[in-house]
Amino acid sequence: MAISSSAFGTLNKAISAYSDEMYTRAKKIVSTSIIGQDAQIKADGEDFIGQVRFYKPLGAYAVGGVNATENVAGSNNAVVNVASQDENHGGTTNIQTEVQTYIKTVRTHGANEYLVQSVISGEDGLAKIARDFAETRAEDEDQSLRSCLAGVMNTELKTANDLAGSTYSEAFAGNSVDGDNSKAFAYVAASSDTVGTGSSLEGLVDLTASSPGQRVEHLIRAMGAWSDYTPDFVYLVVSPEVYLDIKVANLVDDERITDGNISFETLLGGVIRVIVSRNFGQGLGAVTHAALSGVTSITTAKVSYMMLPGSIFMHSTSIANPVAMDRNESVGSGSGRTTAWYRWGYVMHARGYSFAGTQDAFATNASYAGTAATPTWTRKVDLLNLGILPIFHA
Repeated sequence: MAISSSAFGTLNKAISAYSDEMYTRAKKIVSTSIIGQDAQIKADGEDFIGQVRFYKPLGAYAVGGVNATENVAGSNNAVVNVASQDENHGGTTNIQTEVQTYIKTVRTHGANEYLVQSVISGEDGLAKIARDFAETRAEDEDQSLRSCLAGVMNTELKTANDLAGSTYSEAFAGNSVDGDNSKAFAYVAASSDTVGTGSSLEGLVDLTASSPGQRVEHLIRAMGAWSDYTPDFVYLVVSPEVYLDIKVANLVDDERITDGNISFETLLGGVIRVIVSRNFGQGLGAVTHAALSGVTSITTAKVSYMMLPGSIFMHSTSIANPVAMDRNESVGSGSGRTTAWYRWGYVMHARGYSFAGTQDAFATNASYAGTAATPTWTRKVDLLNLGILPIFHA
């Protein structure tokens, strides 16, 4: 007579509990130099949120006229020819302050270990639980970082959609030659500057081009989003699908670059460090984004990210009782159960942005990510001080 699995009861549960599948060693973005710190972020503050106050650049000198009014807009710093001013010229420079809001999050992981399971399987259940704790924390922090990236992308896409330009250069700073702060800090891979349908988007690399320079054109143009400031190197985060296109195009350098204990494949002689992650392949789905496709729904848009070092701030939060054990001796007909709890917390904050989501609860990944219609991040700094450039491509 066949015995159903449910008839095994506790025995079946005990054996299956310790069938330990290998962890997937996906490359964690959170372990790279993309993560930085800001001394003003206090992860152990007394509320869910905290704020970083900073000064904007000096406003322009008042130029011309009698008793000209000072300009507090900041950042253009026009030069005054003192000899041309009359003695009544009394306008002065001024500064503005801005505030970035950051938010904390706290996560918990609880797991049970039964005495009968340890007896039958011969394995230390608490040791397995400890391994899980370490892995799930690393995975959680990595997913939070990815959610922050998605949140920044949604913020910039909303900015571009609100501008409602008919060309990419009107909406996206990465497709323009100026530093207009009203534009979205993102780049669209397209040979034509005119916003069309989703079919106008091109791949991040051109597999049909005859020369390596043409194949990597969009990557070079995307780096131009930082305008006259050229970073020493950038990180490029892509999905395996996009990475394979880069490999097929024969663009990967012969030598790797080692940063700490991580080895990166590079492009353009080490200027671009490639991070490939299977759980990253983010796309926009079948939705309409005016700045990308006009009124036509697109289904092929992908998002990769070009980032500077330190473009995400991360600080660990002190947890009063991070590891706790609870023993219930009456469970399992008196065999007993040990419950282990692991708690951790952190601040995950995109540099140059202020968190605009719910401020009376710990942040979830959904609140970090927001949506293109209702983004949860607000840009606070000038374009050249930003470190996260979303790239939209086919």
